[in-house]
Amino acid sequence: MKKLALYTLLCAAVLASCRKDDTTSLPVEKSYADPKQQLDSFKTVLGSAPNGWVGTLTPRDGSELFSVYFQLDNGKSEVTLYTDLDAGAAATPSKSGFTVGITQTVNPTLSFHEGSQLAGIKLVAKRGVDTAYALRYTNGDTLVLTGNKYSDELKLVKAGAQVKTDYTAGRLETAMAAAADFFNQPGFLALKPGGTQAFVFFNTDNKTSGFAFVNNNSRVSAGTGYAYTLTGIALHHPVLVGNQAVSALTWDATANNFYAMTGNNKVYLERTNVPVIPVHYMLGGEIPGQLTLLPPSVYPLPGWTADFKTIWDDAANRFGSVGYPISKVVMDFQTGSSILNMNIYVAGTYCKYTFKYTKTAGGVYTFVMQPFANDTPGANGNALKSLAVPLTSMLSANRFSLDYLDAPDGVFVSFKSADKPSIGFTGYW
Repeated sequence: MKKLALYTLLCAAVLASCRKDDTTSLPVEKSYADPKQQLDSFKTVLGSAPNGWVGTLTPRDGSELFSVYFQLDNGKSEVTLYTDLDAGAAATPSKSGFTVGITQTVNPTLSFHEGSQLAGIKLVAKRGVDTAYALRYTNGDTLVLTGNKYSDELKLVKAGAQVKTDYTAGRLETAMAAAADFFNQPGFLALKPGGTQAFVFFNTDNKTSGFAFVNNNSRVSAGTGYAYTLTGIALHHPVLVGNQAVSALTWDATANNFYAMTGNNKVYLERTNVPVIPVHYMLGGEIPGQLTLLPPSVYPLPGWTADFKTIWDDAANRFGSVGYPISKVVMDFQTGSSILNMNIYVAGTYCKYTFKYTKTAGGVYTFVMQPFANDTPGANGNALKSLAVPLTSMLSANRFSLDYLDAPDGVFVSFKSADKPSIGFTGYW
């Protein structure tokens, strides 16, 4: 009660003092600069780049990344904008209106009007990108802005005269074409920064990249979007390979190759016939977990031994004798649950035979057959289980190692029995 009484007295005293001093004028310092001053300052900064601005647009959602270059014509209130959205956008800029004004009461904002290339960007997240960007901060010749609708980030740097020349000459399109041609050549890519061998891939259809390496007998992988630049590509997120961070790859026209900088060292991409990471680490990730075997009469896969052909023919004859010729067999690895479903396709449907597997650090698999699944493929498998015995018994009775087989027709995944080496076969992904 004493505390309550004291609190009441203090409140009364404060209220009384307020009443006595209500005619006193106290100086108030604004917590932020005058919006008009901020706007004028922003306009001055934007106008201080006679050769335009170059940078990256990073959508808040997902891993996509876009490179941008634009020039502002204050006299016409027109912005000329290039992006790496596609070859056309890289070679031919959009021209649209722009305004610089105040939004949300205090934020100086650069707005791109209808007709800008930004309006043509559609993300995997099923939305567009921001077309109005408020100033977040400046740092020397760098501007960082935030989109007013989605909070996308636009990071800009003052462009030099050569950058302007290169963009207007269509050099971004040329760089994109050279990169796509390099990434789409036959073979697989690897990068070895700091002694760690990493498998690398680039999908030029959706501008995504992936990196995978082995650490303590476990696969470590990371994927990120990338943007094309005049000098190479920039990654949306830096990727850590071993203990080395990779954030960009630079094109070396003399070597006709890309390299990453690790410290003061250039580490070039290497092209290999097969991935540098063992297949048992890649399966279900960088390599799809579904491996297909076709009848020899349809396509004679390389690497099938005589003993395996005997096993295959036995199973094929059994199914064929009751009017169910085998059209294909799919070894479907469910790596998250360590399950292999051997799916035997017959007469427009398939029979599923499920195995639980374990594997050693060296990639030797042991398969243990499981009860039939409570679904239609499982019921099919149960009904025709005696026909599949040659194949199901082979998996149950043998441990298998998986490897790559580099053949004239491409790269296949091979199965080799560790218990009876005369049994071997391949499938394709």
